[in-house]
Amino acid sequence: MLKILGWAGYDAGLQAVFDAFYQDTGISVSFQGVRNQDEMHSRAQSEGFDVACPTTDRLASWLDKGLISPLNDDRIGYERIDPAFHADDQTIIDGKRMGSPNIWGGAGIGIHKDHMPSNPNTIRLIDLFDPAYAARLAMREDTAFVAAGRALEAAGKLSFPFDASYRTEASMIANYDIISAFLIESAHHVARFWFSEEEGTDAFRSGACLIGYSWDSTMAQLYREDLPFRFVAPVEGTNCYLQNFVLGAKADAGPAQDWIAWVNTPKGSALYASALGVNPCAKGATDLMPEEMRAFYETSYTAEALNKLWWQPEQPLWFVKNRGDYARKYRAAVGK
Repeated sequence: MLKILGWAGYDAGLQAVFDAFYQDTGISVSFQGVRNQDEMHSRAQSEGFDVACPTTDRLASWLDKGLISPLNDDRIGYERIDPAFHADDQTIIDGKRMGSPNIWGGAGIGIHKDHMPSNPNTIRLIDLFDPAYAARLAMREDTAFVAAGRALEAAGKLSFPFDASYRTEASMIANYDIISAFLIESAHHVARFWFSEEEGTDAFRSGACLIGYSWDSTMAQLYREDLPFRFVAPVEGTNCYLQNFVLGAKADAGPAQDWIAWVNTPKGSALYASALGVNPCAKGATDLMPEEMRAFYETSYTAEALNKLWWQPEQPLWFVKNRGDYARKYRAAVGK
C-alpha cells in the first residue's frame, strides 16, 4: 500500500487517478489530504509517508529535517518532464535529485467578471486594495505579504527589492515592516481570509468577496462551475509555484518511484493535473487535458503573462518563522 501525502479538497478527482494507477500497475494508494504546505511539513514529521508533494521553495527544509531521500532519474522517467520545469537549481541538492516536478500553478487576481476592466491585462496587484473593493477582498494572511510586497516594490516603497526578503533576515524584516504597516492600514478591506482551496472557493461562492489574491486552481474550479469569476495574471507577473514529488526517508522506494514514473507519463500527468485543476509538467500532457481546462488556462495566461511568471523563491526556515509572526499580526488586525 503506497502512502501519499497530498492536498485535501480533491477527493473525487484524485480517487479516479489512483484507480487508473492501480489498473496500470496493481499498486493501491492510501491517501491523506492536508490544507497547506505548513501542515504537510508538520504531518510528514509525525507520520510515515512514501510520497509527499512540497513546492520547490520548501525542498531544502524537508531535507534539513531528514524527511526525504534521493530519487533515481532513470527510475522515475525524469526525461519525460518538460525541460521548462526541471528547476534543477532547486530540485538537485548536494548533487542529488530531491524533487520531481509534477504540476505548476500560480497566485494572481481572482475577480468577479462584472468588475473586470475592459482590458484585464492592465490589472495590477495594487488594485486588490482599491477602496472600491473595501470589505469585499479575499486574502490569505501569509501570501497577502507577497501581493502587497510586490505591489509596493513596483511603487518604489520598499527598502530593498522584494526578492531580497528571501536572501537575508535583515532585508526581510526591513521590507516586511513596511508591508505589514500597509496591510494593517487596509485591514478593513478583508471580507474573508482563506487558507485552503475549499476556503478560497467558498469566499467567492458565498458572495462575500468580489476580488482576491487567489490560486488559479481556485478560479478554475469556479469557472468549471459556470460561476461569474475569473483569474487574471497581474501586470507584475503571476506568483508561480512548482510542485514536486518527494520520496520519504523511510519509504519503499520501488512503489513510490513507480507512482512518480507513472505521473511523469503524458497520461498520468494529464490525469493528475486535471484532478487538481492545474498545469501538468510532463511533455505531451497538455494535449490530453480536458477542453474546458485548456480553455481556462489559455484565457488566463496570455503569451505576455507566460513571459512574466514570477517563480516563488526558496523560503528558508527563518523566513517561514518570521512570515508566520507577521501573518498572525495581520489576522489580529483584521479580526477575522
